[in-house]
Amino acid sequence: MEQIYTVKEVAGRLKVGYRTVLDQINLCKLEAYEVGNRYRISESSILRYLSSIKAKRVAD
Repeated sequence: MEQIYTVKEVAGRLKVGYRTVLDQINLCKLEAYEVGNRYRISESSILRYLSSIKAKRVAD
């Protein structure tokens, strides 16, 4: 079964603020599920998000 995280846990894993994670969810850049009035984020959603924001190396 896939691991599911809270917004606070995702913020800790990505080393960003709680509000940053909420902003990415609201911008539809990070997929989340709303359970009750709280968001839950799957491991695969986090990996897709990280893949989508990967920095491109600039040639020297």
